[in-house]
Amino acid sequence: MSKESKKITITDPFQAWAHKWGRIGTLIALIYMIALPFVVLAVYGCIPSFGEVINLGTISILMIYIPVGISEAISYTPILGSSSYLTFITGNIMNLKLPCAVNAMKLAKKEPNTPEGDAISSVAVAVSSIMTVVILALAALLTAWISPIFELPSVKTASNYLIPALFGSLTLGLFGSTNTGKKVVKNGVMGVLPVIIIVSIIALLARIGSGSSLFGMIGFLILFMLPIAIISSRIMWKKGIIKVVDRDADSAEK
Repeated sequence: MSKESKKITITDPFQAWAHKWGRIGTLIALIYMIALPFVVLAVYGCIPSFGEVINLGTISILMIYIPVGISEAISYTPILGSSSYLTFITGNIMNLKLPCAVNAMKLAKKEPNTPEGDAISSVAVAVSSIMTVVILALAALLTAWISPIFELPSVKTASNYLIPALFGSLTLGLFGSTNTGKKVVKNGVMGVLPVIIIVSIIALLARIGSGSSLFGMIGFLILFMLPIAIISSRIMWKKGIIKVVDRDADSAEK
C-alpha cells in the first residue's frame, strides 16, 4: 500500500457533511455565546474586571459543570453520532434531545453511530429543537392564559413524576429493544449490574458526606462511574454472561 493511499479515509457522505458543518456550526455558536455578553456589557459600559469574573464562586461552579460537560460528551456522543453537534448547541440533552434521538432510532430499527442512525437522530433532534422554540414562543404569548393551569395542585403533582416516567420508559425500551435490528443481546438484563455497583457507591458516599457536598461532586462522580460501567460490561461480555449474536442465529436456536 502506497503512502498516498494510507492518507485516504473513506467516510459516508452524510457523516462527512454532518461533521464538517457541525464543527462550523459549533464554532459559530460558541462565538455568539461568548461575544454576546461582552457586546451587551460594552454597550452599557459595565464590563467587569477579571477579578470580579474569576472568583471563588465562579471556580466552585466551574468545578461542577466542567466535569459534567466532559462526561456528557463522552457518554452521549457514541449514541448521538454526528447529531451531537446540533444536540450540544441546542441543549436540554438528557431531558429531551437524547430520548427523542434514541426513540427515533428505535422506531426506525437503526443502530446508533451508523450513517442511517446519524441521519435519523439528526432529524429527531432538529424537529425537537424546532418544536421547543414553537412551544416556548406560544407559551410566551399565552402566559396570561395558561399560567393558572400550572398552579393547579394536580399539575404540580404530575410534574414531579415527568423525569422518572421519562427515564423509566427509556429503560424499559432499552431492554425491549435488544431483540430488534440485525443483532440480539442475550441476557441484556445483566446490564443492571453496573447500575447496582454505581448506586451502591453513590449511597456509600452519601452516607459519608452530606448531600450538598455530594451534589458538588456530581461531575466527578459521572467521570468515575463511566469506567466502572464500561469495564464491568466488558468483563461480562468476555465471560460470556452477555452475548451479542446474529438475530437469525438466535431465532434458529429457539
